Amino acid sequence: MKGFKKEIDSIIREARRLIENKKYHRAITELEKHKAYSRNVEYFLLLAEAYEKIGNEEKAEEYFEQARFLEAAIKSREQLKKSYFLIKKKEYVKAREVLLEAIELDPFEPEVYIELHKLYKKQGLKKEAAKVLKSLMTVAPFLDYPYLELAGHYYSTGNYDMVDNILSQGLEKIDKASFMYESAKMYQLIGEIEKAEELLREVCNREPGNVDYRQKLVDVLINLSKIDEALSLLMNTLKLYPESPYLLQSIATIYELKGDDEKAEFFMRKAVAVSDSFIKEDSMRMLADFLIEKGKIDQAEEILKEIIETAESSWLVMDAFVEFTLICMDQNRTHSIIDIAKKILKLQLLTEEELLELLEILSDVLEEEGHIFAARKVCEYVIKRSKNEKQLKRCYANINRLSELISLEKMWKKGN
Repeated sequence: MKGFKKEIDSIIREARRLIENKKYHRAITELEKHKAYSRNVEYFLLLAEAYEKIGNEEKAEEYFEQARFLEAAIKSREQLKKSYFLIKKKEYVKAREVLLEAIELDPFEPEVYIELHKLYKKQGLKKEAAKVLKSLMTVAPFLDYPYLELAGHYYSTGNYDMVDNILSQGLEKIDKASFMYESAKMYQLIGEIEKAEELLREVCNREPGNVDYRQKLVDVLINLSKIDEALSLLMNTLKLYPESPYLLQSIATIYELKGDDEKAEFFMRKAVAVSDSFIKEDSMRMLADFLIEKGKIDQAEEILKEIIETAESSWLVMDAFVEFTLICMDQNRTHSIIDIAKKILKLQLLTEEELLELLEILSDVLEEEGHIFAARKVCEYVIKRSKNEKQLKRCYANINRLSELISLEKMWKKGN
């Protein structure tokens, strides 16, 4: 790029020298050779000047106009860059003014409209944001951004006819698999399942190896109760990606829908076996839910324990703990809940909010175990730290009840 700029600068210097020496035709010849590659205002001004000197007013005006247009475009880009800085500083009013100036300078630059739309959206100015998108559709009719964003706007207002209208306009102009895919997702949201299916079949034909496209088509086929076709599509995709946890999870889901619990469990366990990190955690949680639903409580409990001990996600640990607590409470095994709670606390993985949620559960369990003083102490700790009004209300009620129990216990001991 630097070498190219040097070359253009050299051409401009030579052209300027030729014009000064009244060698206008040679200057024009040299400049015209590189016209397609130049984005330099002075370059076009020199061409205009040379043509003007030889009496070609039409060509001179053409290049003067190009120079003016290019200068405006450069200033517009500068304003766009300035808007990034202002938005970062949260000076939204100034940023909006700068972007509007940029559009006035160069009304044909799509990026400015996109940035202005994002700004309006950030500020919650929905009508203004929609208006910008409509302008962008005119300026850049083959860009998918305004169609998808405007369709999303109308979806949020519940105007599904306009969603269809906007997507249809886009699909007439844009022949891209990615746009068809995003449109299909939107059609599914508004209940136009057949349209979604049609588009997804097309994108899967165009890009047969794209797992996301196939997965979404499976989702739509299930929605249309075409279960066997969905299963067939997944099995074919699995041949391409035999160790994809998400494919295995989807196959398990379909077998569960078909009532084949044995195969459903087989594919869930396979998903756990081939995955790692957060994907494995997700697969394990799916398997645990399935086992609980099928009454295989002991197996589910083992999976939940493994999640608690190995998961990197704090919310998943808490989710598994709550499920584990329900199992143990149902089996009157409150001591097991306390043991697991202690292990979680040692991990120091939970957020403040999750920690207080766990302690609130622990307080109830301690009370169930007969450890009234300990239960009250835990409640008092939660009250000191919590900002959740509902949680505070529950804990104050618990403390009052526990204090009454402690008073009654003391009175009973005195009486005996």
